[in-house]
Amino acid sequence: MDFNDARLVEQFDWRKLIEYVESKSEPNEVNYVFLDEVQEIKEFEKAIITLYSHKNFKYDIYITGSNSKMFSTELLTLFSGRVSEIQVFPFDYKEICTFLKNFKNNEENFEKYLMQGGIGLVIPEYKNFDSVKKALFKIYSSCVKNYIKTRHSIRYFEVLEKLCEYLFNNIGRKISANNLENYMVSNKEIKINSTRFVIGPKISKNTIINYFSWMCDAFLFYKVKYYDIRGKQIMKTKVKYYATDLGMLTLKTSSNIGFNKRYRLENAVLLKLLEERYEVYTAENEAKHEIDFVIKKDNEIKYIQVCDVLNDKNFTRESTNLLSVKDAYDKYIITNSISVSSTQGIKILILSDFLLGKTKINN
Repeated sequence: MDFNDARLVEQFDWRKLIEYVESKSEPNEVNYVFLDEVQEIKEFEKAIITLYSHKNFKYDIYITGSNSKMFSTELLTLFSGRVSEIQVFPFDYKEICTFLKNFKNNEENFEKYLMQGGIGLVIPEYKNFDSVKKALFKIYSSCVKNYIKTRHSIRYFEVLEKLCEYLFNNIGRKISANNLENYMVSNKEIKINSTRFVIGPKISKNTIINYFSWMCDAFLFYKVKYYDIRGKQIMKTKVKYYATDLGMLTLKTSSNIGFNKRYRLENAVLLKLLEERYEVYTAENEAKHEIDFVIKKDNEIKYIQVCDVLNDKNFTRESTNLLSVKDAYDKYIITNSISVSSTQGIKILILSDFLLGKTKINN
């Protein structure tokens, strides 16, 4: 049932939805129920829970939605263990090369992916980047205004926009209370008074942190926590943020491929790792030097650095942080190009091959 159809929505409340599904169901069989834009039915969750717990029929239920009422974290709480979340990502590089005719894996197209991302490249007018940016801006505005502002009744929308801009311009960088305060102080439109941010009426630090959380709930960003290598535990005080789509990152920062390219490459790697269902963290070694990603799956840990070019001149710089970790887990550098005489046991992957699935991180 597709509740994008307003005529369908008018016919059903949650009780009638149950009755209709029951009328179409077969006993002693698994009945598959697909409900699109289900949030259009008021109190739809009552229908879902009733059907799921039905004594006479067995149901396998799939619900989708794109409205501020359908935040995944709220659904997981609402259905208290009855639900499994299927996370959907923008098209990855492999899918784009498969989906678009005449889009082959080459340097020009790879840079186009890094700039336009998995949403922009599948927009029909993708050859015209100005059209792509207009389409991306509509998606961005819908996320910020409808999903976040309306859902959470945000009064000071300019604060939300400034903080969103801050995260896009600090992709892959450590975010902490201190550097957030520095940003607020340097921003002439937002002043800080003691421990509270002020723009007109006072806005607390906790409110700012909530804004960041809501941006992630709206799938504008992914939050990556820090991993304590020595203590083998997750740290709570420091985090990084990455964009969920590279085209959105371009929209809100710069159309120059050289602008923060390292962080753009990191962002592309992160999206692939999440799609491959790794737990992804960042880390610092004992000297406080950063390791881009620490990934976990099936109790196995891997360490990853990302760079544009790897050669004998910069190998020491790119490898030192990895080699400082003395455990036996595999260490990787993912790079656009390589020309080194020795890798000292570090495994090297070419970025485009990794994104295409031609080379993988061994489990």
